[in-house]
Amino acid sequence: MKTTEKKRGARVEQFTPAEQRSARAARVKVFEAEPYGWIAQSESGVERGYHLFRDPDTRALACTCADFIFRGNAEPGYECKHVAAVLKFIARQYLRFEYDPRRQMSRVA
Repeated sequence: MKTTEKKRGARVEQFTPAEQRSARAARVKVFEAEPYGWIAQSESGVERGYHLFRDPDTRALACTCADFIFRGNAEPGYECKHVAAVLKFIARQYLRFEYDPRRQMSRVA
């Protein structure tokens, strides 16, 4: 597995390609798309966004970017930075509007 080394003082940290994509996902803007799915704008913001949707066969997110199309089909469970950004967006939306800790506590009791 290819890694990138980042030196900080005497310590060397290694990041996997998945960790690198996840870090870049923080710079991707996500919007809900009509009639369904999401639009993830590229980091540069110059290009049009990529459409993401839930694949009905695999029940996983699929992206229209070249990275996902070429690598996603070859590696099961592959997530491009746009998929990572949409998953974070969905989690934030869930926590903001639907998560109720009282429901969770009632299941424990």
